[in-house]
Amino acid sequence: MRTRWMARIALPCVIGLVASCASAPDPAPEWGGLGHPPPVTYAEAMEALEAGDETEGRAMLAQVLEVCGTTSLGEQAAVALIVDALDPRHPDLDLAASLSHAYLSQPYRTPLAEQVATSAYLVSLDVGGSLDESLSILPSAEPGEFPAECRSGALSPTNRGVAVIPAPPSQSLSNRLADLEKSVAALQAELERVRETLRP
Repeated sequence: MRTRWMARIALPCVIGLVASCASAPDPAPEWGGLGHPPPVTYAEAMEALEAGDETEGRAMLAQVLEVCGTTSLGEQAAVALIVDALDPRHPDLDLAASLSHAYLSQPYRTPLAEQVATSAYLVSLDVGGSLDESLSILPSAEPGEFPAECRSGALSPTNRGVAVIPAPPSQSLSNRLADLEKSVAALQAELERVRETLRP
């Protein structure tokens, strides 16, 4: 399941390197294969998203997330991926739900990002997304184990322990709409029956 999710956001984990995606990256000058310092790659990713290239933007954000993990920049990349997956122009509701859940399931978070991820998780499930709990692209090491360039944000994630992930709505919006459509169809059929009985 992990490989399928990696492919969906074009995370470049090839055979022999997959294991490194779930652990703290080596803080070497190569930036974990990025080629540029993580802040530069993050800026390029956001520019790609603004230009409408969600495939390239998501791929670069996933790279930053792999390298920066639980640091402030890693969290920014995770939140940007979650929000972009909810963009109605190119939605990926399964990715939004699963990545939000994965983020909330690890301990290093900021209050604001936790609130965003919680809302995204509930919204994505409510409008038809499904949860894949096997998604594990979030490195879970302590922020201090990642490159210093990833820890330059004003707000740094701290160990907030286990998040209370709210239960999704008992009935999704898509199911509620389907039930409403059935009710409307039944009402229309009943109105037609009444019209037939009233005809001379």
